[in-house]
Amino acid sequence: MRATDDAPDTTAEQPWQHTQDQLTRIRTRTLAEAGDAIAAIDTCLTTLDTLRKDLTHRPWTRSPSPRVPPVTGAETVTRHATATSKPVV
Repeated sequence: MRATDDAPDTTAEQPWQHTQDQLTRIRTRTLAEAGDAIAAIDTCLTTLDTLRKDLTHRPWTRSPSPRVPPVTGAETVTRHATATSKPVV
């Protein structure tokens, strides 16, 4: 109670109300961000599931392996020698 009248003192409630309002805003923002993150994860999981089904049910065909050209003496690169070794060819 206040000293000037019998009304209840509300000044002590104001700091708590400010904190409670902040917590409510943080909760709302967190729920929105979590919802966005869950939606993004759900999209990724759907894409992965589609890829898994495609890889499981598509007939596999053998593709030719790439040919690696042989290394000739002209293509050999000489590296610098270290203090304890000779030049490496």
